[in-house]
Amino acid sequence: MLLSLTPSATSECEFSEWSIDTKNRSKLVEVIAYLYLRQEENAQRIINALDPRRRVSKGRVVENIVRKLTAPRVKDVNLLQSGTDEEKEAAKKRIRTSILHRDGLLFQHISWVASRQAHPHGYMTSPHVRQADKGFDGFIIELGDSGQEIIRIVLCEDKASKSPRSLISSSVWSEIETILCGDRDDEILADLVTLLKGVPNIDAEAAVDEIFWEGARNFRVAVATGEDQRKAGNFQHLIAGFEAVAGGALESRTAGVLAFKDVRKGLALLANEVAAKVEEIAGV
Repeated sequence: MLLSLTPSATSECEFSEWSIDTKNRSKLVEVIAYLYLRQEENAQRIINALDPRRRVSKGRVVENIVRKLTAPRVKDVNLLQSGTDEEKEAAKKRIRTSILHRDGLLFQHISWVASRQAHPHGYMTSPHVRQADKGFDGFIIELGDSGQEIIRIVLCEDKASKSPRSLISSSVWSEIETILCGDRDDEILADLVTLLKGVPNIDAEAAVDEIFWEGARNFRVAVATGEDQRKAGNFQHLIAGFEAVAGGALESRTAGVLAFKDVRKGLALLANEVAAKVEEIAGV
């Protein structure tokens, strides 16, 4: 496994602590690199221990990816050191934003890998291309044995934060409440139909029409954070209130936490490794 998903009992949800296996770190980096290159099939081939198929990257794809994996920008670092007071303040804000965007997008790619391990036969949306993209961070569909019936829709929220509890309380729970109120049903349906159209031998619209909406809808919250957030030996306090907000059966709520000694330094190191692997794959 590229990621170890260690479960622990809690009444809030099906909770697991994630960790990157040292011996498989290079393989995880390679999978994420292929995902950034929009080569999901090759990412899956690496997961399945198969050789990837050679594909040529078009245009400035590699350059764009490396830029998204690089934070802060050299220009802003220089301004922070030698600019005017106004330039320094503006550079400081851009540096913070660039790091947050890099880490958020990178963690969505890590989360995709965790989702693939947890739902090996599910159909999943690819990680976002744009940083700070709006919409759901991830979307997973599981079908019944006939391949025609939707039995589970998992809506994923992924966050990378030094202070995850306040972010979850202020943002994630309100997002779930909005979904439960039906305010985003049209967006969910649009994503659902689009994803199903890539599934062979299924009538996407018929499958959506027949779904038991409330019964199939599940939520997953995933967080990357620092070890300093661990309390009483675990991270379960971070998702306190999940049951009260989302309701439903226990198995309809899942959560995972990936901890680094320092979340920003840990994700920065991983981002550098992924950027180097992207260039290696592309032959740059």
